[in-house]
Amino acid sequence: MADDQALPVFTGAELALADTLILLMKVMAMHGVIEQDSIDAVFMDLVERYRGQKLFTAAAMAEYLRHHTTDADEDLSMTRLRTLLDKTPEGNA
Repeated sequence: MADDQALPVFTGAELALADTLILLMKVMAMHGVIEQDSIDAVFMDLVERYRGQKLFTAAAMAEYLRHHTTDADEDLSMTRLRTLLDKTPEGNA
């Protein structure tokens, strides 16, 4: 890593806020409100824009959000399946 790209260090509050955003976005994706590909495209655009402006900490946070929001396509599918299986059937049994 170059001297002008020091390793970013995030506070616990920053990570908690980022993780909250990740959770919200995953729930929205699970319910079909937003698409995983769109999330990835937006965060990749932010990463490139921040790097171009030499905002390396912001780029690292955007990459963190992109990675943790879009890396779990299989987990998201399993969560959807689990939600469907856990629902109690309606009607008389």
